[in-house]
Amino acid sequence: MEKYPKLFVKASIFYLSFGIVFGLLMATNVVSGLNYTFVHVHFNLVGFMSMMLFGVAYHILPRFNAQPLKWPKLVPIHFYGVNIGLIGMLFAYLIGGFWSSDWKTILFHIFSIVTAVSIMLFIANIYTVLTPPAPVPQPKAEEKAKESVKETPPPVATQKEVITADMKVSDVIEKWPHLLAVFVESGFAALANPTAMVTFARMITIKQACKVHNLGLDNFIQKINDSLNGKGGKTAPLPKAAPTMPPASQKPSQKGPAIKRGDKCSNEIMIGDLIGVYPETKKIFEKHYGAGCFSCPGQATETVAQTAMMHNISADSIVKEINDEIEKALAETKV
Repeated sequence: MEKYPKLFVKASIFYLSFGIVFGLLMATNVVSGLNYTFVHVHFNLVGFMSMMLFGVAYHILPRFNAQPLKWPKLVPIHFYGVNIGLIGMLFAYLIGGFWSSDWKTILFHIFSIVTAVSIMLFIANIYTVLTPPAPVPQPKAEEKAKESVKETPPPVATQKEVITADMKVSDVIEKWPHLLAVFVESGFAALANPTAMVTFARMITIKQACKVHNLGLDNFIQKINDSLNGKGGKTAPLPKAAPTMPPASQKPSQKGPAIKRGDKCSNEIMIGDLIGVYPETKKIFEKHYGAGCFSCPGQATETVAQTAMMHNISADSIVKEINDEIEKALAETKV
């Protein structure tokens, strides 16, 4: 779980604890009055419920929709803004900011606005995750028919298209389906599974993917551009049919390195294969990603490095923990 979603959940637990204590004080008449009711309600509504919602939404929705946040840098601003605003607003309320007409009221208004604006940042950011990208406009059938009957123009130089390291893997494959074979041959075997295409591929750039697979970025970019445009710079004709991908229920013919009992884990091992051979390692993934991660259908077809990167965790540290658990399991088997 990333830093700020986790901080939102921790803040939520803090506000819940404070709200319970405050509620008990009100129930036993240690404190009383409308002032404290306002504070108690906002600690539970904005402090507990909203903070929990923010943290869970930031963590789950981008993954389940395979659509990253459009403005990730707004998340820390949202976190600090809503917490400072809430605490400041409640403090100003307790000292009379709601009723008086002096600096206390100004303070109450300022912190209230900070809280509201911070929540609006969340609304704008999370809405982009729920909104699918605009479809590429397709020419109408009539226009296609007109184009087909037009006289063939004289050959002209075709503009060379360039694939860059910052392009999303899914965008490249959707635009040029025949390049899927280049990705798979180069070591991105998981992309042969349709599930990985709608999860991992939509969240990662070519640069990030090469880093995960320890593949030379410059060489791969050159290779894939050569496959697209030809080594001479002339655009290569598209094949008649794009290579078909096997259904998710079938194992792809090409995949990450296999693992058997007695082998060590590496970054490229599929999680499904790993847990099938070493069920003892499942608790490592549950520890870092939560037990709910296995409800995602793509989990079994992703490599250890892919899931580590998507959860912002060092792949090497995960592999080390897995291998420690494997050694422990093998030692117990020998005994």
